[in-house]
Formats: sequence, C-alpha cells, structure tokens
Amino acid sequence: MKQKKLILIYGKVVQPVLKGMSAIYFSNGTWKETARVKRVVEVTEEHIKFETDRIRYCIEFQKDEAGALLVAA
Repeated sequence: MKQKKLILIYGKVVQPVLKGMSAIYFSNGTWKETARVKRVVEVTEEHIKFETDRIRYCIEFQKDEAGALLVAA
C-alpha cells in the first residue's frame, strides 16, 4: 500500500471540516481547498488532522497572526 503524502502547515480552517466535503483553509496569504475529506483524525484547540484520498493534513492554528518578534526600543 502506498503511503499518503503528509502536509504540515500553519493556518486557519473554515469550520467545520466534514467527511465527504472539501476543507477550506487559509495559509501564507492564500485560501486553498482540499479534495473531499475521507476522515477527520483529530481536532484540538491547537490543530486539526484530517485525510483526503491522497494526502494527510495537519493544520496548526496560529496563535500570533503577525508571527513577528517584539523588539525593545
């Protein structure tokens, strides 16, 4: 059996992610849509893991939108 490709990204997901529907997520300034979700593996406050026919996704939710370091003046 061929192993599925794993995609690990930081972003936001349009909720809910449902089996049989495409998942829509925002990452790196772009909205993207997956193929139909085959299985939702895990949902926490920090991330969501789900699978399509060919790909396993782990989307980590960003705590800090800017992702910038604070520098003391």
